[in-house]
Amino acid sequence: MRQRGGVMRVMVSQFRLGQFILRMAKQRSTVPTCLTVLLVGFMMVGCREDVPQSELDRFIAQHREIPAAEYEDSLRVIVTGPTPQSTFAHYELGNLFYNAASESALVRGWKEGPAQALIDSAMFHFEKAVAQDTAFVQAYVNLGSLWDDLADQTGVSMEERKLREERLNIAEEMYQKALNINPNDEKALCNMGSLYMKKRVVSQAVDHFNRALEVNPNSALAHYNLAIAFAEEKIYREAIREWEAAVDADPEGDIGERSRENIKIVENLMNSEVPDKLGGEKTASGK
Repeated sequence: MRQRGGVMRVMVSQFRLGQFILRMAKQRSTVPTCLTVLLVGFMMVGCREDVPQSELDRFIAQHREIPAAEYEDSLRVIVTGPTPQSTFAHYELGNLFYNAASESALVRGWKEGPAQALIDSAMFHFEKAVAQDTAFVQAYVNLGSLWDDLADQTGVSMEERKLREERLNIAEEMYQKALNINPNDEKALCNMGSLYMKKRVVSQAVDHFNRALEVNPNSALAHYNLAIAFAEEKIYREAIREWEAAVDADPEGDIGERSRENIKIVENLMNSEVPDKLGGEKTASGK
């Protein structure tokens, strides 16, 4: 199903905790009226009718009234016109192609079918948007997210690992450009933290999640990802505390649901008994 402007998409990367896999969430930057989470697949929850605030919000709210079948064609006409409408249209086209690529990848993988061509189209339009408006934070965040996703598609050979690092570096550059413009952008902070988790720079990841919580103490995404960082370091009680905060912030949503699942996983891990190295007494594995 095609997702149009106004969808806030949370992506996840996997981290292994013992025999369990936890997932780090990453967010694309769009108007926060809906929440979509990629866990095993995409899941939708109800939309919030936010009052449009910015010029971009108003543009998306206005054009959301266009029937879905006509939306792309309408945007293609608008990109030929004056700014800032053409800039916003490029951004929205980027979102359309990015969402379509993600949906295609769920069915056929990133390297099969049209996913790669759709990603190329998304990148083209996001780059057009930032070329027309060099202070377009949301477009930089989505460019970073796109390169972040591409990094996740690399293999395990030395050449592929190098390619992964190059793509992560480009994603980091895009997130940093967004933060240079707006140091308090919650999505850029959370995504940068997730990227540092991938690079195993946990201290930097924690710093960015905490900065996001300074901006928005009720950020379910930041609480969730901070919990992952603690769990990676086997600081399980702090992880549980952060997941509980994520549940409080998003009790009916997907982040809240995933947090409750992870709390159960970690509590079972903490309560399980495992043989010590000498094969003698059993000790609890949690902290």
